[in-house]
Amino acid sequence: MVREEGSFEYKKTRSLDETAYENWKIAHFSTRLKLEGADHFCRLALGAASMPHDLGLPLLARSQTKWYLDAFFFELMSAYDTLLQELNVVYEINLGVDKACWSSMKDKLPADLVDLMESEWKAAWFKRLRWYRNTATHHMYTATSSYKAGAGEMPWDYYYYEVELFHVDTDARKARFEDLKEACLDYLKKMIEHIHAVWGKMAEEFD
Repeated sequence: MVREEGSFEYKKTRSLDETAYENWKIAHFSTRLKLEGADHFCRLALGAASMPHDLGLPLLARSQTKWYLDAFFFELMSAYDTLLQELNVVYEINLGVDKACWSSMKDKLPADLVDLMESEWKAAWFKRLRWYRNTATHHMYTATSSYKAGAGEMPWDYYYYEVELFHVDTDARKARFEDLKEACLDYLKKMIEHIHAVWGKMAEEFD
């Protein structure tokens, strides 16, 4: 049985009772909504970062870049957090909403699902993503740097403008830079792929 809501469909499961099914629907919609939010703020961040700081409204463009980056990292990691709420319901772990974190639930999940999620949790891209989100949430704004190529004054030899993200590699204890556009699109793509893979494993429990 398939139920339609908004732009996607819910499949009625045989393994969840009605209450659990409704709780899963809320968590699943939240995950989808947060991925869409991350995509939205990623596009806004890339647009704001495309304006050189010495053209147009430099202070506004700079502020917008940081606002949108903070929102992007927050929404992207929040999608992972609500994914854990989905697992909490589907696998009947029964942790409270405020206690459904990876460390408290991984021992209660199937081994193949744990292996899948652990491999990504320990991956370099996921470590960087958590660093950006935690920094923006608890310490400061997302740090960026920018530069333009060319030897003289614009517009006579203005080649291109680049913005980089700054993070601290906690393993190497060194500062690292990465291209803002490439990094944000890659984080978004990897998180979507990871969540889809987890959904695939969850689907096996629904039947």
